[in-house]
Amino acid sequence: MTRDDFGLTEVVNQLARRGAGGFEWYKDSCLLRRIEVRMRARQVPTVLGYAALLADDPEEVERLLHTLSVRVTSFFRNPDTWIRLLELAGSERLGAEGGLTAWSMGCATGEEAWSLAMLLLEHARRAGRPPADHIRVIASDVDAPALAHAEAGRYPATAVAAIREVLATPGGSVVDGVFDVSAQVRAGVSFRREDLTIASPVPESCDLVACRNVLIFLGREGQRRVLGAACAALRRGGLLVLGRTESLVALPGTELVPVDATHRIYRRVL
Repeated sequence: MTRDDFGLTEVVNQLARRGAGGFEWYKDSCLLRRIEVRMRARQVPTVLGYAALLADDPEEVERLLHTLSVRVTSFFRNPDTWIRLLELAGSERLGAEGGLTAWSMGCATGEEAWSLAMLLLEHARRAGRPPADHIRVIASDVDAPALAHAEAGRYPATAVAAIREVLATPGGSVVDGVFDVSAQVRAGVSFRREDLTIASPVPESCDLVACRNVLIFLGREGQRRVLGAACAALRRGGLLVLGRTESLVALPGTELVPVDATHRIYRRVL
């Protein structure tokens, strides 16, 4: 049975008509599981019926988009990968030639983007470089509500414990039970809405690209597109961080070589 047989293609088309492309590259099982969440909420028994509902209800398109874009994320998720990345940032001399630019692909509600900024500030401190105007983190996701949450930079106070698994000093403070990202960390981070399967980054501009908990949702062609965008964004010698929990069906190309196979960290060599 194909996507056309039970209406999945029409749901994807409805999303694309509202400017939310890229879902054609998702795995069918991932798409259907999350679409069914909204079908139950709206009491629609068939995917084709739900596609018809999307055509008449723009607000439901946004609800579905948010459901499809949910990510399992937290500050310094899988801390052993972040600890290893901090070690490699030093040994690979990231940013040694001046500024340091990173891209957080699929940043969801922002915890990973802020974690990346905090880690790079710590790297700059250890390397004896001025941090304030040295670091730039670009964070992108397709989910507008998630990006709004990310830009606010405010999270439950439990974030502090997660940060301290990697860094001694959290990049923010807790007031009335809310962790607020510090001005220093905020200064270098910007957010943008973007479909990663058609992303068009400035070529060879990044020292580091983090793409974690994104590829697991994509089929081979979707992974190829996202990895292609990540590689195009990296300068020669830059690092691509996928993390140990990612599921790969499209391996990075010949321009990338593994630096740490366990944590799936690669260096661009061509």
